[in-house]
Amino acid sequence: MKVFVNGVMLDENNAKISVFDRGFLYGDAVIETMRSYSGIVFRLNDHIERLFSSMKSMKIRQGLSNKETEKIIYELLRLNKLKDASIRVTMSRGISKNRGFNISQNEAASAVITAANFLPRPAKFYDSGIKTDISRYRKSSRSLVTRFKVSNYLESIIARNEAVSRNSFETFFLNESGHICEGTVSNVFMVKGSRLMTPSVDCGILPGITRKAVLELSSFAGVGVEEGMFKDDILNECDEVFITNSLIEIIPVIEVDGIRIGSGRVGPVTRNIHKLYRDTVKKETNS
Repeated sequence: MKVFVNGVMLDENNAKISVFDRGFLYGDAVIETMRSYSGIVFRLNDHIERLFSSMKSMKIRQGLSNKETEKIIYELLRLNKLKDASIRVTMSRGISKNRGFNISQNEAASAVITAANFLPRPAKFYDSGIKTDISRYRKSSRSLVTRFKVSNYLESIIARNEAVSRNSFETFFLNESGHICEGTVSNVFMVKGSRLMTPSVDCGILPGITRKAVLELSSFAGVGVEEGMFKDDILNECDEVFITNSLIEIIPVIEVDGIRIGSGRVGPVTRNIHKLYRDTVKKETNS
């Protein structure tokens, strides 16, 4: 498998970064994860724009242009003979001339891009739904990096593994005010009647690319949208719940913290929105 590391295509066994890279030392990096269908990356421009917007906000110097990044991604798909793939772009702050937290002397970002064969989730997740729970850890809506896709996933790793030990596929974070925030790697949507609800960015969420697509599709699904702040007790009143991200697309949730959602089966709004999403993917990628 070929990977891209700082301007060079390398065999994965020969791909290395410096032990002094700030991404390794401090988690001082931003990432994007995306999915290709039949060799075409869905919403690639959205992913690249978010990546470089995050770099600008975090004052990480841009070593590649948007077009160069796109070209490298497609070259990796070609070299690795991939059609349906998961792609990850990592941009760290690179190696500091002076170690520590002073970033004024940093070089251009270190760039690592990988592409691997996409491994889909089991069909039963989509047909029958999944169980989730509420994490005991809280997200801060005021965190500096809340809206950036940073490489430090320690909090999510710990929370997700605790959820798995309780036989849950995903866990939902609440913020410091007790409002539903997001999953460890997903955005959260709730359905009540003809209303589609999702936590607003003010709750302290990463505004996902798939989340954006779902909001665009809501009018075609015949549902109104409310982006707001919701306490977890609203889950007792929901007819449907689902989660989203670029790899899993849309997965229905039938239980949260032992509470059955609606009928305990995958609901019609979730099924319809997922169909609309896949139709959009097919149209935009011609897959």
